[in-house]
Amino acid sequence: MEPMGSIPTVLKAAQLMALVTFFGGTLHVVRLFVAHRQALAKWEPDRTILTRQFEQLERRALYYLIWPSLVVVLLLGIWMMWQRPGLLKLPFMQVGIGLVALLIGYHLMVHRLHIRLRKGTMKWSALQLHLWAQGAPILLFALIVLALVRDRLTWLWGALGLLVVGALVMVAITSVRDRGNKDNDAEAGNESP
Repeated sequence: MEPMGSIPTVLKAAQLMALVTFFGGTLHVVRLFVAHRQALAKWEPDRTILTRQFEQLERRALYYLIWPSLVVVLLLGIWMMWQRPGLLKLPFMQVGIGLVALLIGYHLMVHRLHIRLRKGTMKWSALQLHLWAQGAPILLFALIVLALVRDRLTWLWGALGLLVVGALVMVAITSVRDRGNKDNDAEAGNESP
């Protein structure tokens, strides 16, 4: 029997599953945005066919997977904080709540990007969307590190760790972009008479 005020394991597991589902869906839908943006550069009828398909996939991911998962994560998190309000005083929990706030902001921007793509008012390039897609893994990494080290992590080391991870992601994206430009240049050279 669990002591009064403790959080049932099944609710912790439910919140973790909802968080995993949320991140999986978010990683997937932003990759769909990249492919959707690239499809807009294709010729007709491919562009129309692909655009319709991407809009359906994006809508399903957002409304049937990501939003419900986020609501479950937030409701269970609020309930757990209500059960154990002393956790709010702990530094790791304050950092965690800050990361969750960033996560909510990230998700709201993802939803906004979906609306822009659907309306045809998207200004971001495929590369910019690809860079935006790296935000969710960085937040996921930060949440996992926070959960593992809790009190042993100082603010300085946490901030430095995130900067290093962010820098590594930027280097990886730049190398992918540069390799893509070389491939496009090679294809253009092969097409000329």
